[in-house]
Amino acid sequence: MSETSETGANPRRPATARRVALVVALLLLAGLIVLWLVRKPIAEGFIDRELAKAGVPARYAIADLALGGQRLTNVVIGDPAHPDLVADWVETRTGVGLSGPYLKGVRAGKVRLRGRLVDGKVSLGAIDKLLPASSGKPFALPALDVSVADGRMRLETPHGIVGLKLVGSGKLDDGFRGTLAAISERLDIGGCAIDRLAATVKLRIDAVKPTVTGPVRVSRLACGTTRVDRLVADLDVGFSAALDLWQGKATLTTGAARTPGGTLAGTSGTIAFTGSAAASAGKVDIAAKTVRTLEGGARRVSVAGAYRIGEQIAFDGRVQASGAAVAQKRLAGLTGIGGAAAGTPVAPLAAAAAQAIQKAGRGFAADADVRMKIEGGRGKVLLSRLALASASGARVALGGGSGVALTWPNGGVRLDTTLAMRGGGLPEARVSLAQAKPGAAIRGVATIAPYAAGAARLALTPVTFSATPGGATSIATRVTLSGPIGGGGSANRVDGLAMPVAALWDGRGRLVVNTGCTPLAVQRFALSGLVLDPSRLTLCPVDGALLQVKGTRIGGGARIAAARLTGRLGTTPITLATAGATVWLADRGFAVERVQTRIGAPERVTRLDFGTVTGRMTAQGLAGAFTGGAGQIANVPLLLGDAAGDWTLVGGALNLTGAMGVSDAAPTPRFKPLAARTVTLALVNGSITAAGTLIEPTTNTKVADVTLAHALGAGAGKADLIVPGIAFAKDRLQPDTLTPLTFGVIADVNGSVSGEGHIAWNPDGVTSNGVFRTAGTDLAAAFGPVTGIATEIRFTDLLNLQSAPGQVATIRTLNPGIPVTDGTIRYQTLPGARVQVEGGAWPFAGGSLTLDPTLLDFSAASERRMTFHVANMAADQFLQQFDFKNLDATGIFDGVLPMIFDETGGRIEGGDLRVRPGGGTLAYVGDLSQKDLGIWANIAFQALKSLRYQSLRVGMNGPLAGEMVTDVRFAGISQGEGAKSNFIVRRLQKLPFVFNIRIKAPFRGLLDSAQSFYDPKRLIQRNLPALLQQQAAPPPPKLPTIQAPESSIVP
Repeated sequence: MSETSETGANPRRPATARRVALVVALLLLAGLIVLWLVRKPIAEGFIDRELAKAGVPARYAIADLALGGQRLTNVVIGDPAHPDLVADWVETRTGVGLSGPYLKGVRAGKVRLRGRLVDGKVSLGAIDKLLPASSGKPFALPALDVSVADGRMRLETPHGIVGLKLVGSGKLDDGFRGTLAAISERLDIGGCAIDRLAATVKLRIDAVKPTVTGPVRVSRLACGTTRVDRLVADLDVGFSAALDLWQGKATLTTGAARTPGGTLAGTSGTIAFTGSAAASAGKVDIAAKTVRTLEGGARRVSVAGAYRIGEQIAFDGRVQASGAAVAQKRLAGLTGIGGAAAGTPVAPLAAAAAQAIQKAGRGFAADADVRMKIEGGRGKVLLSRLALASASGARVALGGGSGVALTWPNGGVRLDTTLAMRGGGLPEARVSLAQAKPGAAIRGVATIAPYAAGAARLALTPVTFSATPGGATSIATRVTLSGPIGGGGSANRVDGLAMPVAALWDGRGRLVVNTGCTPLAVQRFALSGLVLDPSRLTLCPVDGALLQVKGTRIGGGARIAAARLTGRLGTTPITLATAGATVWLADRGFAVERVQTRIGAPERVTRLDFGTVTGRMTAQGLAGAFTGGAGQIANVPLLLGDAAGDWTLVGGALNLTGAMGVSDAAPTPRFKPLAARTVTLALVNGSITAAGTLIEPTTNTKVADVTLAHALGAGAGKADLIVPGIAFAKDRLQPDTLTPLTFGVIADVNGSVSGEGHIAWNPDGVTSNGVFRTAGTDLAAAFGPVTGIATEIRFTDLLNLQSAPGQVATIRTLNPGIPVTDGTIRYQTLPGARVQVEGGAWPFAGGSLTLDPTLLDFSAASERRMTFHVANMAADQFLQQFDFKNLDATGIFDGVLPMIFDETGGRIEGGDLRVRPGGGTLAYVGDLSQKDLGIWANIAFQALKSLRYQSLRVGMNGPLAGEMVTDVRFAGISQGEGAKSNFIVRRLQKLPFVFNIRIKAPFRGLLDSAQSFYDPKRLIQRNLPALLQQQAAPPPPKLPTIQAPESSIVP
């Protein structure tokens, strides 16, 4: 109704309006017709003016110019020789709006652009002059319909040349679809070289928001010595309408990567991002496979977490590794740890720990939480958790507190966490680490459970430590250690070795342990059968500390004061005492002073003393030298002294080599000291074996080869002596050089002695035996020279020189003043330097000489009696022994010669020789003339040259080496055959003559006196002149008669 009213009120208005509109339309049409007719000239003029105004050289051709579109061909912009743009054709579509004409779309065929990247901006050369100035408004994609059949660009950058290609069509603000390709042979960016970059991505614009998807490939990326092959980033990125925001992800893959320190087979993963030019953030999840480094490797290493890159760079995530392993050469280096400690109680622990680390290191997984923040040149990395899990069962965890923080540039490390370790053969431990602030001292306490491996066990009280910023670290704990020592089996070990430890590490490679005297306690020590009772010692440092480590050099040592230790050697009690000992770690040497060892019960103790014992640790065990050795083995009555030589302790076996002296342990020595050369002694498994050669030191004469064996546990053993042959000679070796028992008994021995002796001992006592022999030995005895002694003597108690009864010695000659030959003596040697003579016999002057049984005691200065008996001795044979050629005698004699020997020599007491009934004769058978004697002497000689006697008795008393008193009595004298007679002689023969003659002369001059008695020549020469002088003298006073009146004629 309203519409009708209006129409009715002004019925002419529509018609007028239509007329006006028609006129306007006609005018516009006319104008358009005019413009259309002149469109090309106008367009060319406008374009040329604008290009000239901008100073841009260009060439083009307008192929078509319509109201809704334009087509340019052969478009060239820029220097014709090096144009910045070349297009075979370009079409534009325009429209007219309220604000005037506008560009609706652009289509192009083949387009070639040339550009350069300068100071981070892309320059298109001359085209830059045609681009409108920035309006300051946010960037927005135009509502322009664009179609590019083949658009390419050569972009020159400071890093290299990049070729770009674009194909696509659609509205730039919504609906554009296209493909962008990029390629570069080489780009050098920030010290990295990118070879053969190739990218083909799809462009999609929906609702003014572009999206880029597709792969970017790099054949090789090389940064310094690091090289990565076949990098591929598959992009899916969406941008905001203003292109100032983006969001998306990149799926990354690479081929092998190499650095001097390691390799990996490849990586894969995704990086999600959201951000702007100011900052980007997102999540990363990248994994590398088959990672290998010089220190180890892993089957897979991954990094996952959130990150942010902008003014602040941050990461918060996890780093994980699976199939990880430490490099085999590093693990192999642990193998020697147990060997380096070989022979010590630490060896099983070190070997077990090394083996546990090796097993854990061969395969484990790692998982760590890491947080990083970098801003304004300052940064911080925080490790809040670390877990290591090995297939061996080992577990290591780091966590709690604020973690491990590393800050820079000058903050250092701050620790506030706990380290825990267990399983897989590793010691169970929990270590708390705390630091007040970065750069402050690190303090902590390590609680370590007792660690046992094999037969070894280590216990530590809570270990407190503190580390200064300079690296100086102090450690304090108390160690209790048990375990095997040396070799030779499980019996060799130390138990309950306890001592406090105070160590200081200076952070520059120097470790010092215990700078003061330290008490050491040992509950039990056992080595090679030696078991020591609980003991306490004090170790004082040498060179400033018990232990010093500086770089690869080890120093320090311990000084141990005088100590006395007790224990057992096998089942035998033992006591060890020293005046002091010093141990040097630099050369692993030691020296012990005045060692006194007592082994066994007091009644059979073995004593071994040394002035000094030095040594050092070797690769095999211990080795060294000793001096001033002395001792005695159990009940063996031999004293060892002046021992010096070398020793080793390897595998529980103690070996000594050297020289020493051997002497008799008896209060009154039975032999003189000997030298033992090339001595070897071994103590193995509780048994002592020894060997050596005994030498007489003054003449360097070999006496015997000795071997010895002794079981310490049983206290039993034996010694064997082999005497190959001791040669005695005058002015050289004599028996009294070897034994004082022969001094004053025998001398001038010439001969040899050989044989063997055996000594055995046990807790019940000592036994000994042996066999010794000599053949053809000569000597001088107290009773005269002896030659040709031959005997073999079997000792039933060699040490006490006791033989079996009935020993036999043959003697070629014996001359106590009267030589006897081919004799035999039966005897037995007895303890105490005594000889039991069982008897002796010699053939003697047609009869015999026998020795009565007697006991000769050489142990002290006492009388030793020997009684000889003469039986059936023929006077003529007796004279023949003395080569009395002018004498002849007959008669058979018997008698006895008791001899006594003491320290003053030998003598005869009560010697008595008597002719048997029937008497005998004495005759001088030599020639003698009156000229020799004179007339009266010749008359007497002729009368006495042959005598017959009825009785003859010779009594002898006196020393063999002094004046012997010999009483000769013979009676029944008459002329014998061949004597001349006269009146005087015949008158004298009727008188009953009894001759009593006493001769005082040395025993060995007695024979001369006897010869003068038997030889009238000598008798007359000496006595007749005195008789003649006596007859010429006045008669002496009357003397009493010689024979008492009651005497009678003796027939």
